[in-house]
Amino acid sequence: MAIAAQVAGAPRPGRQLSWVTVCALVLVVASDYKVRVRPNDQSIAGNADLFVLLEIGLYGLVAAFLVLRFGRPPRVRRVTGPAFLGIAWVLVTAVSALYSPYPALATIRAVELVIVLLLARALARHASRAQLHQLAHGFILLVAASVVFGVLFPMERFPLQQDRFTWLRLHPVQAGIFVGIATVLAVLYLLAGSAPRPGPRWPRPVYAVLLTLVGGGLIGTNTRGATLGAAIGIGLIAFATRSGSRKVDIGVLLGVASIAVTLASSAQIAAFFARGENARRLASLNSRTELWAEAMVFVREQPLYGWGMGATRGLFLDSTGLGGGHNALVNALVDTGLVGAALWLAMVLTVVILAALVPASVAGARWDRALILGIMVFLLTDSIFTDGPAAAANVASTWLLIMVAWVDVLRSDVAAARVAPDPVPVRPAAPGMRAFPVTSRSTPRSRP
Repeated sequence: MAIAAQVAGAPRPGRQLSWVTVCALVLVVASDYKVRVRPNDQSIAGNADLFVLLEIGLYGLVAAFLVLRFGRPPRVRRVTGPAFLGIAWVLVTAVSALYSPYPALATIRAVELVIVLLLARALARHASRAQLHQLAHGFILLVAASVVFGVLFPMERFPLQQDRFTWLRLHPVQAGIFVGIATVLAVLYLLAGSAPRPGPRWPRPVYAVLLTLVGGGLIGTNTRGATLGAAIGIGLIAFATRSGSRKVDIGVLLGVASIAVTLASSAQIAAFFARGENARRLASLNSRTELWAEAMVFVREQPLYGWGMGATRGLFLDSTGLGGGHNALVNALVDTGLVGAALWLAMVLTVVILAALVPASVAGARWDRALILGIMVFLLTDSIFTDGPAAAANVASTWLLIMVAWVDVLRSDVAAARVAPDPVPVRPAAPGMRAFPVTSRSTPRSRP
């Protein structure tokens, strides 16, 4: 099957915004883009101000759109493994709001997480890979524009964030997740160039400019987890998009480049990760290890179902001054116990494994597979230092559920391409006779 011809000959979506791009970007902007910072006690109490009401309203608009466009009477249907685990994790997390120590905050976050799940299910059932790639391009543009805005219109920062780049009133760690994901995506499309794949295909210089903006923003945030995650994700993409001996070549090249950069800039790299902190602060990962040790005490007290959604936002404030688990798995264990943490971990591993098993040569799937693996590796690496991927209604958990949908769409396309019968060859006709097909036809391959 001539995949390149099929992709090149397909109609090019992306000349206008699809519902996929609009809905996903509205959710991440509503949940994370802040123009003010509220005290922790106001946040965990669930007190609503104008901006909270605006966030809830935007989530409500997306939910209304999804219901009106795709809503059907509920019925039992088969779902894939990643989808089942994603649904189970969201439901367990949402139900935990019923016994949360902060019911108002938990209820709002539970509803928002369910809306993100509705979007992910709509993507899996109704979106094409071209629309998903358009979403990725739209996200890069959003983040690049945000970086430019942050440079041109810097806002007041807290004392400990004076030398760290961000925009609006996002915490640099949260901004680091945005620019980290955008950097991974920009590198993938820069490497892909005009290679056959669905979705928008822009000139390489455009991707290079966007990569300069979002990559510079990533370095400026001085966020260690996001920087490390992006570096590993980029390396994985470079390796996953090469085949045969070229994998060895890219592995050697990356290894030599890493050694050269380390030797040439070891002092700067050490200063970047140290951020001027003393050995005690570095050994405790900015007090994270102390928080995690205390978290295990709470886990032992409520091991099975945890303390309820949002519990980590306030349980550690008095003792450590930190809100949240600052680690995705720790956050899941405290909030939803062993049940929720096991579902979250199973969902993540299932997406990674199924994406890795997708044959790169079928249906032009090489770039989709690399994208999923690169984003998942970024989220997993960053989850060591932040609870975003296992928390509700933020850019990290939203992208995680989008990856659950994306791997379903990709596997469905690959399965359809593999079972499609090969074209029937036609023998040349002798003079004065009609051409006729060969009687034997290749046997369709089974679904993956």
